[in-house]
Amino acid sequence: MRIEAGLHLVMSGGGGFDLTDAFDCNVFLVAAEDGWLMFDAGAGRYPGQVFDVLAEDGIDPTRIRHLFLTHGHADHSGGAAALRDRLGLAVHAGAATAAMVATGDEEGISLGKAKRGGVYPMDYAYHACPVDRVWQPDEEIRFGDVSVRMIPTPGHSRDHVSYLVTTPRRRMLVGGDALFHGGKVAIQNIVDCDIAAICESVRTLAALEFDTLLPGHLAFTLKDGHRHAELALACVNRLQCPPSII
Repeated sequence: MRIEAGLHLVMSGGGGFDLTDAFDCNVFLVAAEDGWLMFDAGAGRYPGQVFDVLAEDGIDPTRIRHLFLTHGHADHSGGAAALRDRLGLAVHAGAATAAMVATGDEEGISLGKAKRGGVYPMDYAYHACPVDRVWQPDEEIRFGDVSVRMIPTPGHSRDHVSYLVTTPRRRMLVGGDALFHGGKVAIQNIVDCDIAAICESVRTLAALEFDTLLPGHLAFTLKDGHRHAELALACVNRLQCPPSII
């Protein structure tokens, strides 16, 4: 789904726009001079679906050069192995995410609990994926005319990071599951979900400058996206946790 020149939504499931498998998160493509940058990978249950979307949008999949993971949960990282195998792209992640994704640590990414709780079907197969580049906190790298900065945003999960992406046209926050439309967050009954850390990550995100919010689920915002961080921060400043989408 073309959003505008150089920005596409190519996967989105039941918690979004129903472009692909119901378990997929929102997956965005951002154009850079040397190829496309992909943010998150979906669940990987039906990896061929994204190629149908790419074809409809007129995007050559071989031009997708880099894949950035926000965290290890299966709806965000489960498709990474198939994409890496088929396209030869480079997979990027923070250290904690890389350790779990590379070993297929289902308990570490809370997939085992999610299966036992009926969130994922028991026959869902998670495929481990090598991570080609492990980023340091607040590291920033240029990809031609686009810069990407990794922002640690733990809380929804211990390994969660967000990406501040600056293009010639926009300054975008790829927020994964750290911040959503309406100033909401994602609280789950999993071992590494930490409400205090969620609130501190809201403070971190509210201190950034961005105009576009690209979250892992639900609606995205092209203009005045920072207002969603401000709504979440208002709750935190009242000693409350922002409302959860879950």
